[in-house]
Amino acid sequence: MKKQHLDTHDRRIMIYDKLIKNELIKINDLAKEFNVSSMTIRRDLSIFEKQDLITTTYGGAYLNHGKSIEADFSLKTSQMVGAKLKIAKYAASLITENDTIIIDCGSTALQLAKQLPNIKMTVVTNSWPIINYLGNNKKIKLILACGTYNSISGGTLDSKTISFFNTINADKVFMSSQALDFERGLTVPDPIDAEVKKSMFNAGRLRYLMIDHSKIYHTYLAKHADVVDFDLVIVDDQLSDKAHQQFKTMNAKLKVV
Repeated sequence: MKKQHLDTHDRRIMIYDKLIKNELIKINDLAKEFNVSSMTIRRDLSIFEKQDLITTTYGGAYLNHGKSIEADFSLKTSQMVGAKLKIAKYAASLITENDTIIIDCGSTALQLAKQLPNIKMTVVTNSWPIINYLGNNKKIKLILACGTYNSISGGTLDSKTISFFNTINADKVFMSSQALDFERGLTVPDPIDAEVKKSMFNAGRLRYLMIDHSKIYHTYLAKHADVVDFDLVIVDDQLSDKAHQQFKTMNAKLKVV
């Protein structure tokens, strides 16, 4: 196998992807593959361990499973990129001139920000990456929700954020979720994040859920909505036949892109 020469960030993303696929990895194998020392790999793994994503052993590491475990924003942006782009492009087509829209935190939400039409609008968000991306767009009025920054979500998440969205009235809200289960609803690992999403949901006249197929049939600790609460659920075309039928059975409004 040809040895790879990557920067630290890219190497860590690839290691995390290997953990997702294999659940167990060996330090010596990774050191050889990425042409770095075993100590460098251990430092990479320590970053994941601090987030409670993995447990390290003497010679390797394995993926943790739990209802309150979530990767940070920089790792999530590297996953399911093609699916998120398809979802974002369709979601962007639903926006019209002079709309006031709310955009959630998350990697799919950031893709939506990158696909926004070149028209006048107001964007309300608690996502710092979205603010940074749209900051120089003269046609967009940007409103950032207050609160404490959370590196996992890449945005503000606390009681002030909840109170802020309770004062907003928007035309459309575009939301994502870490997991969708047809019985247990839409869930995220962090209860505060769930409460922020509830207040965000209530602030929109029309509510759109953007979620890729990999998040279906999973659950996390805190519920924030039910699938049927949304005016439209936008999913990529890798959606399984089983999930498609369950959306239909629930009479959920679905758009597969």
